Amino acid sequence: MNPNLVTLYKCPFPKKRIGRFVDGGYVIADIPGIKYDALIAGGVCDDVSFEEDFIRYQSSDSFLVYAYDGTVGDLPQNCHFKNQFRFTQKNIGGVDSDSCTNLHSVLDDYAHSADPKLFVKMDIEGGEVPWIKSLEPIHMNAIAQFVMEFHRPFGQEEIEMFKKINQTHIMVHLHPNNACGDCVHQGVFMPNVFECTYLHKRFFNGEAELN
Repeated sequence: MNPNLVTLYKCPFPKKRIGRFVDGGYVIADIPGIKYDALIAGGVCDDVSFEEDFIRYQSSDSFLVYAYDGTVGDLPQNCHFKNQFRFTQKNIGGVDSDSCTNLHSVLDDYAHSADPKLFVKMDIEGGEVPWIKSLEPIHMNAIAQFVMEFHRPFGQEEIEMFKKINQTHIMVHLHPNNACGDCVHQGVFMPNVFECTYLHKRFFNGEAELN
């Protein structure tokens, strides 16, 4: 693992926390006035606080959340805005099957618009690696911003994943999952599990500045 693959840059916008103040909440770049096309959420289990706060953040009765989780049968009973959720009982990965989806069909619905602006949230226990590797450039470019938890991403497969992300997106936030310990790579202490926020390069004027 080369720590340079997860270099952190200054965010060109203020940051805002969405969701609960423990595991399940994420820090996003608060782009003034942006209206996202939809939120794609992988891994919801019994917590949709991020998704619900994101709907409030977008202030729209028609804003849709595509939620995926193969480990539960439905959204939590106390879910608000249920009419704005589209839940699918599938896990996310690199292929389409009876139990898994690579989301290509959903991404295709938005990717061909003139200015696609999808937001993606992923906490899928390692499934992020085959999923990202399966995406075409048009899919990556449709994602304006994403937050993702990476689970011990220190092998060759993960290296290729980070290289692919860095072609289109820039990391503007990182915080560790403080329950999973750390390790050392090339003299750099890194958390074993960490959550990142990535912003598409089109939101930067010129070269990004190191944080």
